[in-house]
Amino acid sequence: MISRPFQVCTKTIMDTSDPHIVFNEKGESDYYLNFINNLQPSWHTDERGHRYLMKIAKKIQKTTKNKDYDCVIGLSGGLDSSYTVYVAKEIMGLRPLVFHVDAGWNTDQGVGNIEKIVEGLKLDLYTEVINWEEMKDLQTAFLKSQIADQDLPQDYAIFSALYKFAKKNKINYIFTGSNISTECCREPEEWGGFPGIDTTLVKDIHKKFGKRPLKTFPLVDILSYKIYYKYIYMVWKSLNHSIMFLTSKQMWRNFFKKDLVGNLLFISTMNPDLQGFSKTIGCRKSLDFIKGKHIFPV
Repeated sequence: MISRPFQVCTKTIMDTSDPHIVFNEKGESDYYLNFINNLQPSWHTDERGHRYLMKIAKKIQKTTKNKDYDCVIGLSGGLDSSYTVYVAKEIMGLRPLVFHVDAGWNTDQGVGNIEKIVEGLKLDLYTEVINWEEMKDLQTAFLKSQIADQDLPQDYAIFSALYKFAKKNKINYIFTGSNISTECCREPEEWGGFPGIDTTLVKDIHKKFGKRPLKTFPLVDILSYKIYYKYIYMVWKSLNHSIMFLTSKQMWRNFFKKDLVGNLLFISTMNPDLQGFSKTIGCRKSLDFIKGKHIFPV
């Protein structure tokens, strides 16, 4: 690898720890330019975003009217997934099934948030518990491998379990929460930021450093992730920050202090039935849509 002088993007914190990072004459990285050129133009926080959102909600309801649930939503108890559940139920008018994966790292605060959301919105909750001995063994293997992204074992368990559950129960719409407001940069592949679930990486690391077989640990292979779930299922990502709203309704407790701006909703539609809506969209601040709606007394 050719050595290069250390350099930090003038707009983000991304630097030459990614050996493939590219800078322009202003010192702006390709990560920043990707956000400006590809994400920001589709970031609609006005009435346009809300209209698109409601059109998609109607499309989903039309195709799931004979099912018990319109979609399944992964809920961790964190901000993004918590608000995703609220948007799906209260704004979009959907009937979501809440799905939680207990990978062994749950906190009392996170569990408390889940209970408040589920009880406050009167939703059904399904919890999948990952084998703790297998989880510990895989996490230890990743630590020994010294790969930069140590969250991968838990992330893979959560998303693999969610996708497998949706497939098994024939739920065609999957909602997940994420955030481009403060976490807009993709992770470099050198850090482990592979665009999907890399089972080859997991199996290789575990083969070298693991001590017990992963008999029940959920893993969705990249073929299924990139083809089956892309063209058969639909993944929605809620990009928002609604701390003030959720806490005012006593539905969520903050984990840490964070400087947050805006309430956004980003949707990536990947179902052929909804090709007309294959775009990223957003909604304006949630309180503009939900005045007068009270889950808990203020």
